[in-house]
Amino acid sequence: MARQERELRRQLDWLMTFRVVIITTLLVCTFVIELLYRPLLSLKPFYLLAVATYLLTIGYASLRSLGLGPQVYAQLVGDLAIVTGFVFLTGGTESPFSFLYLLTIIVGSILLVRRGGFAVAVCSWLMYAAMVLLIQRGWLPSYPEGAFRAGEVATVRLLYSLVAHMVSFLAVAYLASYLTENLRRAGRELEMRRDDLAQLRDYNDNVIDSMNSGLLTTDPEGQIIFANRGAVEITGLSARGLARRGIAEVLGQERPFLWKIRSALEKEARYRFGIDHTDSRGRQLFLGFTVSVLKDRHGAPLGLIFIFQDLTEIRALEEEVALKKRMAALGEMAAGVAHELRNPLASISGSVQVLKRDLKPQGEAADLMDIVIKESKRLDQIIRDFLLFAKPGRFQPEAADLAALLRETLSLLENSEERSPQHRVATELRPASIPIVVDVNRMKQVFWNLAKNAIKAMPDGGTLSVKATAGADGQVVVTFADTGIGMSEQDIAANFQPFHGSFSSGTGLGLAIVYRIIEEHGGRIKIRSRPGAGTEVALYLKGRAAAEPSGEERLWTAS
Repeated sequence: MARQERELRRQLDWLMTFRVVIITTLLVCTFVIELLYRPLLSLKPFYLLAVATYLLTIGYASLRSLGLGPQVYAQLVGDLAIVTGFVFLTGGTESPFSFLYLLTIIVGSILLVRRGGFAVAVCSWLMYAAMVLLIQRGWLPSYPEGAFRAGEVATVRLLYSLVAHMVSFLAVAYLASYLTENLRRAGRELEMRRDDLAQLRDYNDNVIDSMNSGLLTTDPEGQIIFANRGAVEITGLSARGLARRGIAEVLGQERPFLWKIRSALEKEARYRFGIDHTDSRGRQLFLGFTVSVLKDRHGAPLGLIFIFQDLTEIRALEEEVALKKRMAALGEMAAGVAHELRNPLASISGSVQVLKRDLKPQGEAADLMDIVIKESKRLDQIIRDFLLFAKPGRFQPEAADLAALLRETLSLLENSEERSPQHRVATELRPASIPIVVDVNRMKQVFWNLAKNAIKAMPDGGTLSVKATAGADGQVVVTFADTGIGMSEQDIAANFQPFHGSFSSGTGLGLAIVYRIIEEHGGRIKIRSRPGAGTEVALYLKGRAAAEPSGEERLWTAS
């Protein structure tokens, strides 16, 4: 309703403007005629009519505070009065300007539709007929004088004029109202279609911007045309920074990148691939892409659509699951092998020790027996690690102070044979006491293995930095960082696999055991390293508040 009122008010404003323009034009024409031709007939009534029109227009403008209905009828009636006065001044029934009534009828049909159009038509005819009859009866003087001829012919012409004007007024009212109704109906339908289209466009924009996946569209040459919010977040570039740039440039790919995609899309409707990508913030991401051809409604290709996701975490989880499967299989095998080897190994070692004691060999024989005893002890250590890895026993969590466990482990490291005077240990514990629920013995073993590995990675000395922090979310982070030889990406990927040791003196099971213990505690472990730049191992553990939710979880044991 408010929209209709605004439209009607706009039409009324337009009508007042149009009225002023028309009457001003007629006033100028009258003045020019009087100035150039100096007619004998006085044109003063025309000036008075123009002044009356201006006054009425000012009155209409002052009535804007009233309702729209009174304004419409007041303006239409006033216009009919002005037109009637103008027709009277230009000859009455002989006036060639009676068509001006038709303009008022058309305006009435536009403003008030069919009912208003016929009402204005009837009112126009009544005013016209009243003027003509008053002149014919002599109650109203004709202007100009003598323009109206009395008599029978004049009466016939009078009747013809009245009937003709009545028919034309009603016909114009019908046609104008019919066209107005159709135009308004078409306008309403167009407005509804426009609203539906706007809602659909907003809905599509919201759907596209709400996607977590990135979406890029390109032209046939690979220039980016559109990027949604997901693409902006994943790539780290703004929408303006993506626009009109080549897709290969944004993704850091070589020139054959698009050629390969086009070749693949010639064989199938969709092409899937994954790439390693470094975003604008320096993050290393793995992105999974699905590419298809962008077409218009006729099927003609317009470019390409790239839909992609950040699969970095998913790939990390897949690698973790694969590692767990390998470790589970190796653990089962290790348990069987360890039991089969331990008894014969104990017999061999014991027998050699007895022979050495009884025979008291000298020279090479004694050295060989020492080698057998030493290697037997080494094999026994490997078997013990095997058993610990394969059958870790019952998981027994208890409340403990993580900071105290770290201090105890580092104090033992002070007297270990691996440490030399060139090794320095720096600790940072925040806060000084960190409550946690862990299996104390296993967590000590984790800290011991990591500390020993860090010392071994610095054969010429260096600094081992041990940090422990408790976050506001209850998560505890423990890091062991050394300044040693570092590791390659291949070594990092295989670090937690059994028998993959970086040191010749180790069994290759230390980090595998660490991984298993951290997994039992529901934590995570991450390694960051570069050759020659040292290694940092970060442990993410649950604090006491997160680790004590239920009795069932306390009774959980490693499988």
